[in-house]
Amino acid sequence: MSTQLNGGSPRYNPLESMNRRFDAAVEVLGLDKQFANVLRVPDKVVMANIPVTMDDGTIQVFEAYRVIHSDHLGPSKGGIRYSMDVNLDEVKALAAWMTWKCAIVNIPYGGAKGGIKCNPRAMSKGELERLTRAYTVSMKEVFGPESDIPAPDMGTGPQEMAWIVDEYSKIKGQNSWAVVTGKPIVLGGSLGRVEATGRGVMVSTRSALSQNGHKAN
Repeated sequence: MSTQLNGGSPRYNPLESMNRRFDAAVEVLGLDKQFANVLRVPDKVVMANIPVTMDDGTIQVFEAYRVIHSDHLGPSKGGIRYSMDVNLDEVKALAAWMTWKCAIVNIPYGGAKGGIKCNPRAMSKGELERLTRAYTVSMKEVFGPESDIPAPDMGTGPQEMAWIVDEYSKIKGQNSWAVVTGKPIVLGGSLGRVEATGRGVMVSTRSALSQNGHKAN
């Protein structure tokens, strides 16, 4: 599914795509429509406008989001992406997909996702640190080891997670290593986390090839 831009060219809408697949799953599983209506929408949407002092002394305001789709199975879990393509529909869709992924593999987490509309490649390390710490402050009532656990996503990595751990720990007045995953090993991160997404794609691809009669080397 897509929406039309002013010039008439189609633009992919991830929320429409998620809802279309969700509707198909509802039919296949025979879910009660009222129950499905509850599952379709996020539990909580948090939006913030974050002012950040840039290296040249100017102040830029960044759009930021955190969507908690579900915490029925446990603390919500999902990455934070930094990209100029970030928008609310995208974050809602990604949060829902996190819910489905956690539920399908039967792990005790719900789904969430976060994002900031920015171009991380055009920002200095200092600017990214100030942005990440300000985002953490804006989400201090959302994040938490027992409530909502962020992780890296497109445009973020162990360094951003380390800044979140440090800022959140300062806010709470105690070390809180468990507030994120994907942090550096020295802060209690997991071996193989950086490669995990790519490895998952490889494993899934090999399985699909095998099921379709192709030999996966």
